[in-house]
Amino acid sequence: MPSSSNNDETQFPRVVAWLGLALAVVLFLSNTVPAVRERQQLRATATDLQRLRHQYDAAIAHATAAMPGPAGEQDLQAVLVAIDRIGWTPPELLRCYPEATPLPTAVDGDEAPTLEADAADTATLPTGR
Repeated sequence: MPSSSNNDETQFPRVVAWLGLALAVVLFLSNTVPAVRERQQLRATATDLQRLRHQYDAAIAHATAAMPGPAGEQDLQAVLVAIDRIGWTPPELLRCYPEATPLPTAVDGDEAPTLEADAADTATLPTGR
């Protein structure tokens, strides 16, 4: 009988070692798998941000092309291209956004100010293409 009790005593450290190893593997995988997923999501987000940065840089470059330069000159071709993208012609754009003209004021204060006759023409909407 003494041999069976000796055999039981030697199995206990092995069981504890195997259970400890299994627990370590489970803890390692439970921490590693979410980290790998998060790394993939961060890489995808970084790729999206890089793509958006290129789009924004292109949009800024396009917008600054029509801005006046340091000497005050303006790229009129870029302005015409922007008007064309809207689908209007330059006369239609000018009809929709006329230059601001000051309203006439009464000289003696009794007369009401009147609008010019062509003000009704500028109120029409563009027809588009």
